[in-house]
Amino acid sequence: MLLRPLNDLPLLQKAAALAAGAGLELYAVGGCARDWALGRPSADIDFLVGGDQAPLVEALEKEYGGSHQKFKLFLTVRFFDAQGRRLDFARFRKEIYTKPAALPTVSQAASAAEDLKRRDFACNAMAVRLDGPAPYSLLDPYKGLDDIKAGLVRVLHAASFEDDPTRLYRAARFAGRFGWRLEAGTLALARAAVGAGAPGLLSRERLRNELVKILKEENPLPALELLKELGALAVIHPAFAFGPSVAAQSGHFARLAAIAALMGPAGEEFAAGLRLSKKETAELLKNSAALRRG
Repeated sequence: MLLRPLNDLPLLQKAAALAAGAGLELYAVGGCARDWALGRPSADIDFLVGGDQAPLVEALEKEYGGSHQKFKLFLTVRFFDAQGRRLDFARFRKEIYTKPAALPTVSQAASAAEDLKRRDFACNAMAVRLDGPAPYSLLDPYKGLDDIKAGLVRVLHAASFEDDPTRLYRAARFAGRFGWRLEAGTLALARAAVGAGAPGLLSRERLRNELVKILKEENPLPALELLKELGALAVIHPAFAFGPSVAAQSGHFARLAAIAALMGPAGEEFAAGLRLSKKETAELLKNSAALRRG
């Protein structure tokens, strides 16, 4: 089937023409394909390239201005246009995890379908072909579109949460954002991963980053409720607390302060565990104290 992009068509068409001229397959992949399937525009467009993406990025840089940065270990080139917008161009990749919660070891994959196999959830394992004779054809080998229609978050393999425990927090974030639920098998795997202590293998910084992403959602409470049910908030802090006063705040930093305020005396330990700068931690505690005073 065809899945027509709902935003940035001139950019996508220009990139497709450049890729075709270089003999490269080019896809828009992941969250943008999911959002377009939901009928939503997507500001976050990632590209999947069937070969060396550097010449393509350099051609786009000449067209739009900006700069780029290469991440050789991850086979990715990051492009910033003249307005500062970030676009990632990755080669077809596969990955292995040498131990639970480790960053993956990445190598080249043979096809876009093989690349999609390493993704976090089926709803994100979709790609829209941009070049070639049939532009906007949907590559969906793991039935992500069916999950989107059913409102499900589903992992692609049984070791998914063990390999990368941040997926527990990501699953809750997507479920909360879209009003979805975890597919039954995925829910069982999530509970087993938390029970086995997988989130505790993450660094404090990685846990903080996942929490911040949740707090940046329009309404973070559904995701936090799901994580509470799974027992995954206690890893951030045993006294972690939240409620309507958190969602009432504007911005993730104010919401962190609201969480700390609800935690009372434990709020200071929570703030320290976020591993922010000294200045940010002091500001967070100051805002938290002001909220407690009302």
